[in-house]
Amino acid sequence: MKRLILISILSLLAITRIFADYNWLEDKKKQVYNFKRDIENYENLIQQSNKIISELGFRVKDIDEKIKVISHLISNMTYGGNKDDLLTQEADLIYRKERIARLKDEFKKRIIWLYKHGSDYQTQVLFTSDSPSILYTRLEYLNKLSQSRKSDFEKIKYEELSLLEKKKIKTLNREEFKKYFVQKREDKDILLREKINAEDSLALAKENVDIYERQIEKIKSKIIDMEFAIKQVKNPFVYKINNTPDYDSKNFESLKGRLIIPVNSIDIIKDFGRYTNQQTGTISMNNGIDVSIAENSEVLCVADGIVESIEVIPSFRTVIIIRHANDYRTVYGTLGKIMVQKGESVKTGMVIGYTGSTLENQSFHFEIRKNESPLDPKQWIRRGVAV
Repeated sequence: MKRLILISILSLLAITRIFADYNWLEDKKKQVYNFKRDIENYENLIQQSNKIISELGFRVKDIDEKIKVISHLISNMTYGGNKDDLLTQEADLIYRKERIARLKDEFKKRIIWLYKHGSDYQTQVLFTSDSPSILYTRLEYLNKLSQSRKSDFEKIKYEELSLLEKKKIKTLNREEFKKYFVQKREDKDILLREKINAEDSLALAKENVDIYERQIEKIKSKIIDMEFAIKQVKNPFVYKINNTPDYDSKNFESLKGRLIIPVNSIDIIKDFGRYTNQQTGTISMNNGIDVSIAENSEVLCVADGIVESIEVIPSFRTVIIIRHANDYRTVYGTLGKIMVQKGESVKTGMVIGYTGSTLENQSFHFEIRKNESPLDPKQWIRRGVAV
């Protein structure tokens, strides 16, 4: 029995919970914190995308090498041929591979020596250079040498693949040779399609990085503006809110001016009615009000009703529509997390979700409708007191 009473009390508290007083300064500090978290998320996405870009870059290069080998093979493919030429080519390749291997081994020993002796190669070059021009000349030479070695490795790899294909051809009879030729053409077509797909993915990943970087710049600009506004506040005002659900929802008509505030903010950034976009100059109609509020803030149902629908609308992210008595509806938009389901009965003061954000700001959108006609929410919500 005691357990049932406790559950009933907790349920009642969950439904009738009230907001703390609205503090503009605290809300803006939360928004700054959220913006900085968003920047960290975008930076992580950039890091992941750059890793993908690197992998795709190697993938495209590898496909290019294979296409080059097959193209060369197809254009020079003949049945039979001189076996001595192949032997000469193979011997030359072995000699060059051994030479490259020796260079790699010497380079490896040099790196190990520098590591063991705690020396920095560029610093060593710096202190043994008589002038900056000599230093830059040496560094440029070392860079060109490194690129040359890299080119040698790639060329050896290409020639090795080509030689393996040629040796395979020598083992085929005339009929097998024809089939092999057709197969190589098909292989080339497959590689070309793979290259196109890889390049498309690479372009998309680079585009995503550009988008993320632009978003970071926009957010940084918002943080600067918001932190400047915060510094200007010497005596932050507090708006005292009475959000105790102390009315009966059976007659919605009687609730004008008495509804609880759905979120803990009165900072209206887009009012009800016609408004002009300051950036584009276009005139639009707002069917509700939009208030600035930190993301992940509680959203309360303003009256008893039924969840009529939960929709995703690009401008307002996730939207909950609740049907009330007398053909009234309330609309709760720019939501992140949803706590109710379609068809569920909800009570006044119940937490139905949490606020989210758009590309422009952290906000909440609220509407009241009679049938399909929008009404000014400010005339329906109870007033508080600024102190």
